[in-house]
Amino acid sequence: MANYEIVKKIAVLGGKPDGVTKEINIVKWGVYDPMIDIRRWQGDIASKGISLKREEAQKLLEALKIVLGEAEA
Repeated sequence: MANYEIVKKIAVLGGKPDGVTKEINIVKWGVYDPMIDIRRWQGDIASKGISLKREEAQKLLEALKIVLGEAEA
């Protein structure tokens, strides 16, 4: 039995022919509050990834805006 619940699927960032995908979802792990989750999945099997609180995700977004803005310049 899985110890997680995908509360909301947000986006698939990429994938491979073997069925492994990189996804952003809202996931509830065990008894913990749902978090923004960026992770590799193969079907229903979770692989390496990261779960972020809302504040952490906001900081990541701000950092990505800076990095991506520099890449466009």
